[in-house]
Amino acid sequence: MKNKLKYLYVFAAGSLWGIISLFLKPLLALGFSQVQTVTLRCIIAAAALGLYMLVKDKSLFKIRLKDLWCFLGTGLVSLMFFSICYFYSMEYNGVCIAVILLYTSPVFVMLLSLLLFREKITYRKITALVLTVAGCVFVSGIAGGKTIGLLGITLGICSGLGYALYSIFSRYALMRNYNSATISFYTFLFCALGCLPFSSPVEMTLSLSPKAVLLSMGIGIVCCVMPYLLYTKGLQYVENTKASMIVAVEPVVASVIGITVYNETLTPVKIAGVVMVLAAVLICSKD
Repeated sequence: MKNKLKYLYVFAAGSLWGIISLFLKPLLALGFSQVQTVTLRCIIAAAALGLYMLVKDKSLFKIRLKDLWCFLGTGLVSLMFFSICYFYSMEYNGVCIAVILLYTSPVFVMLLSLLLFREKITYRKITALVLTVAGCVFVSGIAGGKTIGLLGITLGICSGLGYALYSIFSRYALMRNYNSATISFYTFLFCALGCLPFSSPVEMTLSLSPKAVLLSMGIGIVCCVMPYLLYTKGLQYVENTKASMIVAVEPVVASVIGITVYNETLTPVKIAGVVMVLAAVLICSKD
């Protein structure tokens, strides 16, 4: 694969995750809870991807029992754990601080990848990591500082750890020669099953209007199936540490959506943050 094209998988994944507010905010406005939106997102994603696999190649559903832990890891330990911590972090800390605490994930990825996969820590990676974290701080608008309680910090850091663990568990699954579609399907399935008991399923089902169904399809397919497939595919060619920093384009895209769609203020600090994150992406794309 051409040197630069392999990074587009990860960059595109982060961009699609960045537009999630276009579907999430209307769903929340319709009265769905944050856990219910996660459940709907994963149910739709699992159904859509399962249908695709059924048509394309039924063998994609096959997994070995001894490898089940990889998919429980991506679905429960990563996606479910990170989503619940992230949503509660937003409740306790506000969106801006929740985003920056979520993007402690490249630090966890770098350390875990060093221990588990012997990925090298280079000066280039450290420079990109510093730019990524600093850029996210600036983009989030909290560069001026704000007091955060212990519970808020714990939830935020746990969301970052859960986010990072997807790269780790999916790397193990890829090393066992599983297709990115297989990994993504079982990630969504186990996350949906894990969230379902906490999402008042009867109430959630009765609340599904045609508009809610369309929004759920958008958040499930555009902001779940597509980016997870792209990101998992990207991990076949890009180191975990680099991928975790390139995908930090997500808050940049989210900020652009906030400015263009929700009339949020564009400040010099946010512009500086965007430049930092993009610079980190460019550094990561240099082999």
